[in-house]
Amino acid sequence: MKIALYNLTTTTQSGGIETFNREMARALAKRGHTVHVYGGRSAESYNIPPEVTTYLYPYIRRARVPNLGTRFRKFVERLSFGVVTFRDLIKREYDYLYVSKSFDIPVALLASHYLRAKVIFGSGGTEFFPGYKYLVEKVDHFFACSAFNASQIEKYCGIRPEVLPNGVNTELFRPTEPDRELQQKLGLTGTDTIIMSACRLVGWKGIQYAVKAVARLVKEGYGIKYVIIGDGEYRRDLENLVETLGVGNSVLFPGGIKNSELPRYYSVAKAAVFPSIGIETFGISIAEAMACGVPVISTRVGGIPEVVAEGTGLLVPPRDEVSLSEALKTLVTDSALRERMGAEGRRRIIEKFSWDVIVERFGRYIGNA
Repeated sequence: MKIALYNLTTTTQSGGIETFNREMARALAKRGHTVHVYGGRSAESYNIPPEVTTYLYPYIRRARVPNLGTRFRKFVERLSFGVVTFRDLIKREYDYLYVSKSFDIPVALLASHYLRAKVIFGSGGTEFFPGYKYLVEKVDHFFACSAFNASQIEKYCGIRPEVLPNGVNTELFRPTEPDRELQQKLGLTGTDTIIMSACRLVGWKGIQYAVKAVARLVKEGYGIKYVIIGDGEYRRDLENLVETLGVGNSVLFPGGIKNSELPRYYSVAKAAVFPSIGIETFGISIAEAMACGVPVISTRVGGIPEVVAEGTGLLVPPRDEVSLSEALKTLVTDSALRERMGAEGRRRIIEKFSWDVIVERFGRYIGNA
């Protein structure tokens, strides 16, 4: 099979869809398929597996597009990418074109007309627009990243896609001995109870509620150090909240790090918290922490309960720092529970979301191993 994984941001951003494309490319190449990644040319560099051929193209960044709405800007950005990639998509003669954004379906369908290639659309969200139903009816295979996302799509247009979850690299994300060098670098000691979050720092990730929950526990005398990994427009607000609550000595902001570095951080964590208040369609960061054997606390929103099953973590209502603090207290005071949940969480990720499982499922859906 010769397949093009076509997504502008695979090479320009870090996120669930981008991780999916990079790791899916690796997993398919490992099975002997010819895999090409199409991505945008950018100053940022994200690691694409060396066994995968990557093609980079220029595009018009959405910030330069007249502001007639966010989706209009995204569509123009994607269309500009499609204009410069179109000829090569046809010339390289693929069996499958896999797109991850609904805005890319028109380019893929037009290219497939000349190629006789099959078009696969893997949804990771709800970027709907007039004509969405018409386009998804034309693709050969239609996937959603969770049953929750599939239900969102079905509600919008009456079509229910197959569920193909995001996967986790369980060889990279695995339990390891605590990284003492990293602890020292962060100014942490062996007596600190270390809690982690790793995400883009935007308001809907709910980190503000985790900060408030940690502040409650610190005031009760718990020796917690909360490490918030990531960057984004909400970071300044979080730093101001930390200062207002008087817990500056208990909350660390190391900034953004490479995805491949996350297991080092999780190695020193007693728990990981993901207090989303927005509608997460899956929760790849949660799954990565679970794969590292770290017990997780998250919220009952979107597709998160499909990842964090009973016994593999704790789920609380969104926007509820009291429930969040109680869940944190439960984990930091019960080492046996932490060990049991960490082990069960990793087992679940291996059995349900490892890349071997996801690629096998993908092959069954498209009728190709």
